[in-house]
Order: sequence, then structure tokens, then C-alpha cells
Amino acid sequence: MERHPDKQTLRVSGERTDGPARSWAADVGPGLVTLGSDNDPSGIATYTLAGAWYRYDLLWVCVLSYPSMVALQLISARVASITGKGLTDNMRQHYAPVFFYFAVARFLLANTFNIAVDILAMGTAVRAVAGGPVALLSLLCGVASLILQWCVPYARYARIVQWLTLGMFAYAGVILLLHVPWHAVAIRAFIPRMVWTKDYTTMVLALFGTTMSPYLLFSQAEQEVEERQEHPSPGSSAGSNEELRKLRRDTLLRTALSNAVALAIMLASAAAFQFSHYAPGEPVALERVLEPLAHGFAPQVLGLALLGSALLALPPLAGSAAQAAASSFDWRHGEKRNTRIAVLLVAITAIGTAAAVALAMSGIDPVTALYWSALVNGMTITPVLALLVLLSSKREAVGDLVAHWSLRVLCWLATIATGAVLIVHYVVEFV
Repeated sequence: MERHPDKQTLRVSGERTDGPARSWAADVGPGLVTLGSDNDPSGIATYTLAGAWYRYDLLWVCVLSYPSMVALQLISARVASITGKGLTDNMRQHYAPVFFYFAVARFLLANTFNIAVDILAMGTAVRAVAGGPVALLSLLCGVASLILQWCVPYARYARIVQWLTLGMFAYAGVILLLHVPWHAVAIRAFIPRMVWTKDYTTMVLALFGTTMSPYLLFSQAEQEVEERQEHPSPGSSAGSNEELRKLRRDTLLRTALSNAVALAIMLASAAAFQFSHYAPGEPVALERVLEPLAHGFAPQVLGLALLGSALLALPPLAGSAAQAAASSFDWRHGEKRNTRIAVLLVAITAIGTAAAVALAMSGIDPVTALYWSALVNGMTITPVLALLVLLSSKREAVGDLVAHWSLRVLCWLATIATGAVLIVHYVVEFV
């Protein structure tokens, strides 16, 4: 589906409107932008660790989660399109304050941490390309990202930054160069293998957290609201057949592209480390996966991919957190609300930058920090998914256009799966 920036952003065609960009949400339509924004440095690190530690055993997460991921995105966009409000605004209106404020707190904490580790990854990536202290480079990267979000429309800089993510295609090249047991891959991709240990369930939670990308659900919903406000269609009703077809087509393609990249990273990592025998929790050098193809330039290729994906992912991360915080104050839509959200975006990104510098100065391994970020998302996603599915079936919220039962079933499967793995994780850890 074609996305339209808000009044403060640059049109894709190149026509500039008044005011600074202050772009808070990414255009996540099909293409290289999708590959970067859906697979940020946290995702790249987590998929690599999954392949290095467990070889092909966790491929099923990316494959079997695809239908539920599509359903979740369809429901989030549908609720926003019908109600004309974002998901956090809807939660404020239809849920008890305790549930609403839980969702807001979850977004502020998880997204800010995600921003911090992505900025840390940017600093590490720049060091691989040009050298220098990671703490200083992380600070400069955070400031640069903030300037881009404030001054340059996302549509303009994404068209340039997206080419940095071409490095992700190197994982496909690695797969072609190395021996891959495709028979085992086919089995592991469709038949789940669960090992009831702390390390294994931790990795499954991290994969859930980075694959389902909860911040994208909320930022996509906000974009649906802005698109309807900016380009109202008097002759068509919300949820028309034409709109739904476009939404389904875009979501199916975008999610397929995102999951294909995730699978390629896991496959390449498993093939590259098949004789290394990394134990769960053991440090892994991410650039080693690309050495069969890029050889001595592997750190630079990985660095450019991390840099590009972080720049593409930071706007929706900061934007969804800013929108969640704005919903707490019940600000009405309009120019004043947009200005306040822009201020919140600056504050959240600044806090994330400061946290990235602190992480760099403390000497924490960037790969470990990226993995922790995915784990935080995975351990807090279940209640948010449950609230989203329940919201889509509330007639007082969406009227007669409640989500189809098949979509709700797929979403409940994802919710139950994440909740069950979380419970098992705590059982095996403390019992």
C-alpha cells in the first residue's frame, strides 16, 4: 500500500510542504526500506545468534509465525482505519487505565532500550568502517539520526539510506557458497523442535520479540490514521473492499520480504558456523558469517547493513513510543499535537542516545545488548497482543466491522504461543 507522509513531510514525488520534517514513523512499504526497518540491528544479531547456537532448529519460528504476523498487522491497520485513532488511543478509550498504562510503559521502556542498542550498533558499525571510539561514534550517530528525523523527510533520506541495506543480500550469497542440508532445513522450517531449557526458551522469546516487531504494529496503525486524515475519501467507507485488498497485498508482501531476510540470516549463520560448535551464550562475531563471500571486507559489509537498518528503524521505534506517550495525555489530533509528539520524539531519541553512550562506556558487548533488546520485546509482547486482538472484536470500537474470525484465531495463536513460552521459560529457570 502506498504510504503518504503527513503535512510536515516531503511527498515521495519530491514536493516539499511547509515546516520541518519531524518524521516519526517509517514508510514500511515493500522494498529495501522494509528489509531495513523490519530487520534492525537487534534482529540481525538475534537471527545470527540463533543460527550459530542452534543451527537450523529454530527456522520454524520465522516460517510458522508468518500467518500470525500478517493477521496482526491487518488487524492493527484495520482498527486504526475504522476508528480513525491509533491503537494506544483506542486502548485508552476502551480499557481500564491499568491495562492502558501498562501498554504505554511497555512501549516507552522497550522502545527506548531498542533505540539505545541500535544506536550502539551504529557506533560499532562506523568503527568497523572508519575506526574510532565507540562511545563517541554512538553519540554522533544518535545526533545524526535525530537531525535526519527532524530536518529531512523520511521519504527523502530513506531513498538513499535504503541502499546501505543491500549488504543483507550477502547472506543469500553465503548460502549459495556453502553446503546447506536442505532436507533438514525443510523439516526444521515446518516442524517445531522445542527443547525445554532456559537458553533455548530465552532464544525463542527473543525471536518472537524481533520477528513480530510490536512497534511496527503501532506505527502502522498511526500511519493509517494520518493517511485517512490527510487524504479523506468521501466516496468510500472505511474498510471498503478495495482498501482491504490493498492492505492485504501490501502486508503479505512486506511480511514475506522481512521473514525471507530473517531466514537467510539464520541459514547463513548456521552454515557458516556448522563446524564451530558455539554453545548457547557464547560470544559470536557477527561479521564471520559474511566472510565466505566478503572475505576481508566482511566487517565493512556488515557495518553498512547495520548502519542502514538502524537509520530506517529508528523513526518507527521513536515514533510509536512518542505516540504512546501522547495518548496518555489525550491530546487531540492537529498541529499542536504533532508539535508535542515531535518534542517527545526528540526526548526519547536523546534518552536512547545517552543510554547508548553509557552502554559503550561500560564495555558491554554490543551483540549481547542487541540480543537483550529482542528478549525484552519477547518477554513483554503477550499482553499487548492480547489487548490488540480483544480490541478488534469490540463492537463498541469497530462496530459491525469486527475482524474476521480467521484473523482472530491466528492472532490468538501468536498470543498463546508467546505466553506459553514465557511461562515455560520461568518454570525451567526457577523450578
